[in-house]
Amino acid sequence: MFGSIQSSERRSTQRGFTLVELLVVIAIIGVLVGLLLPAVQAAREAARRMQCSNNLKQIGLAVHNYHDTFQKFPGNVCSPEGTTNMGASWMVMILPFLEQNAAYDQMVFIDSDFSDRQGPNRNWEVMSQLRVDAFWCPSSPLERFRSHTATAGTTGLGAPSNYDIQIPEYVANIGYYYEPGTGLTPGARSDGSNNVWTGYGWMQDSGVISLWNSKYRGTRFANVIDGTSNTLMVGEHSNYMYRTDGGKTDTRPGRGEGGAWSAGRGFHAWLGWTRNVTVPRYPINSLNVGNYTMEWSTALHNGYRSAHPSGVQFVMGDGSIRFVSDSTDFRNVFQALCGRDDGYVITQ
Repeated sequence: MFGSIQSSERRSTQRGFTLVELLVVIAIIGVLVGLLLPAVQAAREAARRMQCSNNLKQIGLAVHNYHDTFQKFPGNVCSPEGTTNMGASWMVMILPFLEQNAAYDQMVFIDSDFSDRQGPNRNWEVMSQLRVDAFWCPSSPLERFRSHTATAGTTGLGAPSNYDIQIPEYVANIGYYYEPGTGLTPGARSDGSNNVWTGYGWMQDSGVISLWNSKYRGTRFANVIDGTSNTLMVGEHSNYMYRTDGGKTDTRPGRGEGGAWSAGRGFHAWLGWTRNVTVPRYPINSLNVGNYTMEWSTALHNGYRSAHPSGVQFVMGDGSIRFVSDSTDFRNVFQALCGRDDGYVITQ
């Protein structure tokens, strides 16, 4: 009897958490989760940034292998002479060196408009199916595809009225806007005769990858006088361009007709425009300044931007990967990195 009373008394003295204790535990867990989440997000972004770096490395190797094979760098085939059709982009040219031989071998380069704008696109089927993961940055918040409306000539070839095309998030550098050290703009620069005002921006041939048209014929290693390790080749355009009012716009040079696979017109009298290349006129990740040459898909000065904190990744002319901070001196250092033969010595 006494034993049962003692057992009952022992049970009566046991208790659970009080409300205050429970709230304290919940608060501690909340603090720990709050401390853990940024670390998890940072780790995920580090992994995405590494994948982006690997993408650029693949692109750089493909460009070098192309040069080894054809003795010049790839370029945008802009409006082949004698036609208004829009040719293939530099991204098409490196497909065989990205293990996309099957897709490249199906491409038709004669009497076909890669933009499906001026004439029938005989490549609509392969373009609608082609996906190259190396052309997408994993940190990008942007849409990966463009829904393209086929022309009558293309639907006559069996295409549906609409088909999806990949939008790339890497853009080739073809020149610089301000002359390093002087700030002179393209028409007034020492190489002014190399630059053409097209109505869409200043077209030029001062980078590693170039345009192929009636004025520019392509670039070789020997033309990169400043050194391949000092010249940007391809960089990211994988984020929105933000406005001061908080709005945002997709300004990727490859978001227009033909997506990754079209070169645009390139050089036709003074109305030349092109795609998937840029001549940066404004700093990395700059806010919208209201200039159409940094906004239109046909413009030439869309520049570089990314979702990675504080800068953009590039593959240099020698194939190395470099992260360039958006606080880099734009007028001198960054512009010097964009030109292959400006002769400006980079001191930082």
